[in-house]
Amino acid sequence: MKYNFKYLIAAMTLLTTIFFACKKESNPFFPNGSAPVLSSTTTTIAPAPSDSNNVVASFSWSNPKYSTDSATQKFILEIDSTGRNFSKEITRTIIGTLNIGFTGRQIDSIFAAFGFTPGQAISFDVRLTSSYGNNNEQYKSNVITVKITSYLVPITLTTSTSGPLTLLVTNATNPAMAFNWNTSPYGGDSVYYALQFDTVGGKFANPQSIQCGSSVTTSPEVNNFNLALIAAGVQGGSTKNVEFRVMSYIGSSYTKSLIASNTVTLNITTYTPVPKNLYIVGSATQGGWNNPVPIPSQEFAPLNAVSFAIEVYLTAGQSYLLLPVNGDWSHKYGCATDGTAAGGGQLLTDNAVPGSNTPSPATSGWYNIVVNFQTQTFTVTPSTTVVPSHLYIVGGATAGGWSNPVDTVFNGSQEFAQLSAVSFGIVVNLTAGQSYLFLPLNGDWSHKFGGSTDGTATGGGTLLADNAVPGSNTPSPVTTGNYLIVVNFANNTYTVTPYNGVMPVPANLYIVGAATAGGWSNPVPANQQFTQISTTEFQITLPLTAAQSYLFLPVNGSWNDKYGGTSATGGAILFDNAVPGSNTPSPAVSGNYLIDVNFATGQYTLTQQ
Repeated sequence: MKYNFKYLIAAMTLLTTIFFACKKESNPFFPNGSAPVLSSTTTTIAPAPSDSNNVVASFSWSNPKYSTDSATQKFILEIDSTGRNFSKEITRTIIGTLNIGFTGRQIDSIFAAFGFTPGQAISFDVRLTSSYGNNNEQYKSNVITVKITSYLVPITLTTSTSGPLTLLVTNATNPAMAFNWNTSPYGGDSVYYALQFDTVGGKFANPQSIQCGSSVTTSPEVNNFNLALIAAGVQGGSTKNVEFRVMSYIGSSYTKSLIASNTVTLNITTYTPVPKNLYIVGSATQGGWNNPVPIPSQEFAPLNAVSFAIEVYLTAGQSYLLLPVNGDWSHKYGCATDGTAAGGGQLLTDNAVPGSNTPSPATSGWYNIVVNFQTQTFTVTPSTTVVPSHLYIVGGATAGGWSNPVDTVFNGSQEFAQLSAVSFGIVVNLTAGQSYLFLPLNGDWSHKFGGSTDGTATGGGTLLADNAVPGSNTPSPVTTGNYLIVVNFANNTYTVTPYNGVMPVPANLYIVGAATAGGWSNPVPANQQFTQISTTEFQITLPLTAAQSYLFLPVNGSWNDKYGGTSATGGAILFDNAVPGSNTPSPAVSGNYLIDVNFATGQYTLTQQ
């Protein structure tokens, strides 16, 4: 019985322990805390940029009176836009104190973190959660509502010049000017900037834009700046007032704009971009309005980096245009006058060219037309030099001697290739200690061209005509060898340069073969003729079929001579019997290819387009 009583006492003790362990602790010496009461110094928060580092709002709350050191009490301030029940809240944790203040920058960062567009007034709910430091015994405060409006730091744009600014084509690769501005942060977002500009009155309805990333400066290159200004409405060669501003954006997509800077107005003069080529078309020319125009007779020759020249016959009472792309009417140049007055006329572009086009001079005849894209001028001057339609070389320095007519058969031909409307070129072997002449008509001694020097000096020699040519004729160089001779009737010069490339150099070049659309039919179609881009270089772009072959022909319709190679991607130019019997292999992949045949370097190359 004694032992049973002991077991009973132990069982009661165990039940008592379990009972009190399951019951919530209620110790009169450690009472529970109470829910804090939250308050704010303001219900409308609208900081200015100047408040960036100033406290603009403070939140405080009553002491929850936990049974612990107040320095260890934990508070979490919760903020979310009204109506979301704190489902996407932003929080701030405070330990030990009963308040928190926010600077203008901190309020702006909170606003930005929610993704709201700055400048709006958005309603936010704010509450507080209190607890012990270990998160036990949490209480929620009352909810207060505040209206917050964010701000953006103003952007101030400055420029390295106040104008007027004249863009020059001679400075095309230099910086045009510098644009600078300050950063305008928005919370933790990545802010990107773009320089925008439009002509005065355009009101930035469709501005041109230069994206600058996160940089706060840009110095656009003259040529790119000039093109962008033309696109903005400052026609090439004209002067207008242009407005500039900087726009900030969230992210690199440049779709979500933030704030625009101040506007800076500059007076700017643009230049007409210099085209790569220039052609003349119209009823005043021999080719009429047919487009593409005949080349090289109606193709200008470049005089320097900014100007072109042509010697051309113009019919009175007609008109014409200048085209940068042969066969294309998209762009044009012209003048409202015939360009014969002192100083010429103003060069106009595209829609500024009058509908009646450029009038031809009052008298039919040969004229020298010079187009200068730097000065925007267009001069038309009666020409005393008539550019021949053909040119031949004859003389003791040549293989044919003084026999006239000279040989025009390909391998041994003494006929020049016309390079442009005003120039001719030929690669020929000249014998030292002899002389020669240029003839405009083969077999005829009535007219001739030549010079008094061998033309090898820098700048060449002065081209003379008829009786001005010395009786001793044009002297050959002091060393026998192959020479490149270029005769230019625009500036009346001839140059004689030693030539170390592949011989003979054809006046024309064609492609034939199973790899081409025309197959092995000879003569080949017109679109299988190369374009001669210099005295010794030819180019063509056309489709080639893989696993086939082809040849280059100097004379269309003849199999007497041929050029080719052994590689499908390019290599050394081979001539006649050196060309393999399997001919030149086409690339491994069918497609459009640019073929370049350069007799000066002795190489041909293929580039897939």
